[in-house]
Amino acid sequence: MIPLAVFFCVAVVAMAGAFTLLFHKHPVVASLGMACATLAVGAAYVTLHVPFLGLFQAIVYAGAVMVIVLYVIMALGGEESGPKVGRVQTVLACLAAALFFAQVYRVVRASGAGAPPSVPQSYGSIQSFGDSIVNTYAVPFEIASLLLVGAMVGAVVLSRRKWE
Repeated sequence: MIPLAVFFCVAVVAMAGAFTLLFHKHPVVASLGMACATLAVGAAYVTLHVPFLGLFQAIVYAGAVMVIVLYVIMALGGEESGPKVGRVQTVLACLAAALFFAQVYRVVRASGAGAPPSVPQSYGSIQSFGDSIVNTYAVPFEIASLLLVGAMVGAVVLSRRKWE
């Protein structure tokens, strides 16, 4: 019972970080909300008995990716940009989100999902994770790394153009 309560507390923290990311106007605070959400997801992995993925989530996403995100924000200027969001747009967005979650809930309830299937003992271990990264997901992993490098180069180019 206690691990379930811890899992739901971590899930609430992750949702709070995600909502901060989505709804805060200041980009630095929003990126800190993203860091909070990624750390909470890492803690959720630990409560689900997959500690390596939890540490990987914390080190790679909350560490390295957040450094890149904060660098891009600081390089481009952390000022608010974009049009002001009106009250009607906010209400419609919240209504659309509520309808979406109600639909997801209805579909999950109608699916009649029973108990989760049993997983092998090696699930979530370092060896199975490394095996899947090297064998199964090598190309997507490299594409993601190229996208991150491209985003970094793009941020540098955009920040240089502003100074000249």
